[in-house]
Amino acid sequence: MAAQHIVYGAGTAPHLAPAAAVGCPAQELVVRRLRAAELPAIEAHLLALNSGGRMSRFHAPLCDDAVRGYVGRIDFARMILAGAFDLESERLIGLAEAHLDAPAAPLRAEVSVSVLASHRGCRVGRLLVAVALDAAAARGARRADFYHLPGNRAIARLVRGLGAPVARSPGFAALALPLGPSLLH
Repeated sequence: MAAQHIVYGAGTAPHLAPAAAVGCPAQELVVRRLRAAELPAIEAHLLALNSGGRMSRFHAPLCDDAVRGYVGRIDFARMILAGAFDLESERLIGLAEAHLDAPAAPLRAEVSVSVLASHRGCRVGRLLVAVALDAAAARGARRADFYHLPGNRAIARLVRGLGAPVARSPGFAALALPLGPSLLH
C-alpha cells in the first residue's frame, strides 16, 4: 500500500492523499495543531532550518541562540501553531504560525510557514497554512497577512494559490487573504 498523508484539521475528518500524488518522500505525515508541550519539537524544527530557510522564515540570518529566544517567547494565547510530523521519526518537518493581532476577537493574523528542505514542494506548507488559517478564522480573524522576501517564490505561489493579491514594497512583498470558509479541501 502506498504511503498516505493523513491531515487533521481542527474539527475535520482526516484528509487522505497518496504520497506519490504530491511528490513527497514515501512516508506518512500528520498535520495538526500544536500545544505548548511541543515547544522542544518546535525549537528543534526551527534550529534544523538551513541559513536560507531561516532567512525566509525570520527575514534575518538568526543564530541558534536567537532562534531559542524566539521559541521562548511563543505565546499560545496569541498564536496558533500547526505542525507536520513524520510519523516514522516523529520529527516536526513543517510549521505554520498565525500570530493574532488580539487574543480575543482578532481581526487579522500574520502568518509564517517553514518546511524542512527535504519536504519542500510536497504541499506540506499548503496544508499547514490551511490548518492555521482555519483555526485563526474560528478564533475571529477575518484577514491573514503574509510578508516575504521578494525571492521567496514558494510562499508567493502558495498564497496566490489561495487567492491573495500581492502588494510589493521595498525589500518585502505583502499578501493579504480574506478568511472565510475552510481551506481544507
